[in-house]
Amino acid sequence: MGVMQKWLFILLALCIGTSAGAQEVRTVNGEKYIVHTVEKGQTLFGIGKHYAVPIAAITEANPGTELGLSVGQIVLIPQKDQSRKELKTAPKLSDGELLYTVSKKETIFGIARKFGVSPEDLRRSNPDLQYGLQPGMVLHVETARSTAAPPMAVQPAVVDSSRFHLVQQGETLYTLGKQFGVDVEAITAANGGLPEGLKSGLYIRIPKESVAVQDSVRTTAHRAAPSAPRKIAVLLPFTSAGRDTTSTSDEGSRQPSVTDAAIEFRAGLGLALDTLQAVGLNADVQVFDTGMKPEQWNPLMKSDAIRGMDLYIGPFHRAAVDALVRVAGNTPIICPVQQSNKVLLGHPTVSKAVGSRSDRLKLMARYIAVKHAKDNIILVKPDIYSERDLARTLESELKAQLAPQPGKFRDSLLVVSCPRRDVSEAVNKLDRARRNILVVPSEDVEFVTTVLAKLSGLVPQFNISVFGLSAWMDMGTLDISALVKLDVHVPANDFIDRGSPAVNDFIARYRARYHNEPGEYAFLGYDVALYFITAEMQFGPDFPQHYAQVPANPVHMAFRMEKLGSENGWTNGSALMLVYKQEGIRKAD
Repeated sequence: MGVMQKWLFILLALCIGTSAGAQEVRTVNGEKYIVHTVEKGQTLFGIGKHYAVPIAAITEANPGTELGLSVGQIVLIPQKDQSRKELKTAPKLSDGELLYTVSKKETIFGIARKFGVSPEDLRRSNPDLQYGLQPGMVLHVETARSTAAPPMAVQPAVVDSSRFHLVQQGETLYTLGKQFGVDVEAITAANGGLPEGLKSGLYIRIPKESVAVQDSVRTTAHRAAPSAPRKIAVLLPFTSAGRDTTSTSDEGSRQPSVTDAAIEFRAGLGLALDTLQAVGLNADVQVFDTGMKPEQWNPLMKSDAIRGMDLYIGPFHRAAVDALVRVAGNTPIICPVQQSNKVLLGHPTVSKAVGSRSDRLKLMARYIAVKHAKDNIILVKPDIYSERDLARTLESELKAQLAPQPGKFRDSLLVVSCPRRDVSEAVNKLDRARRNILVVPSEDVEFVTTVLAKLSGLVPQFNISVFGLSAWMDMGTLDISALVKLDVHVPANDFIDRGSPAVNDFIARYRARYHNEPGEYAFLGYDVALYFITAEMQFGPDFPQHYAQVPANPVHMAFRMEKLGSENGWTNGSALMLVYKQEGIRKAD
């Protein structure tokens, strides 16, 4: 073969290879999308990893995909959201699995963490790992086992009776309903509510026949029952007008993606409705997408769709709650996620399902006063401007709780102020003859790390127990051995006790239904729905007056509802103390 023929052969081979691997790229409203056809076993999480695109970007471009995928479904992948860096090492898709090529210096643990699976999962799917991990190896990753995404995002695509239609210019929901013989409401429900309306150039799901609910969460209406079914609206932020980013709560703690939290919450809600069905729930439960910005939720609040409800669960955002209050009349509204008590001020119909930081501080102060009044209690105040109010609040609570305690060690609380990197002043106050209780009201990672490092070195010279804040549990850089050695206690609103039969039963049901592990928002969705829908079933619209009598059995939290004055709403004053033990975090005595 001559030189020219050789180069022509290579060029032809390259062209054939490029053509074979090419995918259709479509332009919709000026934006370019890769056209992907869903195959058996594929998951939203796996597709996102393959194209190096966040799940939220895919669900935003393809309404309804957050409800699950179907074999043959067309999904548009927004090129603008692809990470060029991640795309270089993006895994391939194969029969629902990801094929990941190992790079230099990678470890089994690191790869497992990247995809949200366990090292044991990787070893089971890749028997050759028994001979060691080598650069260039291609590993099979089962995306359905991943815990790095919400349940529906790792649910394998299924075969269903839906068809998929490419929306043409000028088409409306009304004309599509007539064309396919399907109710407009059914089309809207099958596509996540179509929060941005019908857009030409996008694929939508056309269900085979009309459905009687607005979302995929199973309702439990018994229309043959003698009384009219209660109408319950669940308002969750599934989509974003911009990017769905990790958010920060009113109290400054970092939260998971709002979209992921909403999907998990709804999954837990589905199990709660199953439980309630067994005891005779007679209700129409409708799930609405509020989005994450006023321009998304305000049109919903003004629509007739949410009028005339008997109970509202949601929204997540405080401003959205304020907007709902203006149109809900006297109907009870349940704020299902952590918010400051400001959401209750002037809103007597609003109940907050999760207590605030102030509720947790009160519990911790009461616990310390009852358990340790006779010990050497030292409040270690960080000399950090942003934490002044936090320290002042806890100091006030401690003094109030310690004052009436009999036999206390001293009449006044010992308060020590320390700079961010030096806690020697607190160390000077330690007592060798008594147990030392150091209370550290700080969420500053550097200060907390300094405290733990210094004090852990003083054990067993001194008997020390440290009381911190719930935010410490989210500080991944803290030394676990120091937390255990110092008997660190933190207050919390809830706790997933893996030794509890109720928790394990919930986990088993969740796995069976969603083929995934439940996250904290799945537990929250279950407990909130179970408690407040039970309250409405038992006592009707005046159920807040009967909170103490609600016969519900939540699995990971308790409810002790307290009214914050006649003109304000209700908060959940229940909390508990957790302690770090060698075997993990446990409930304190």
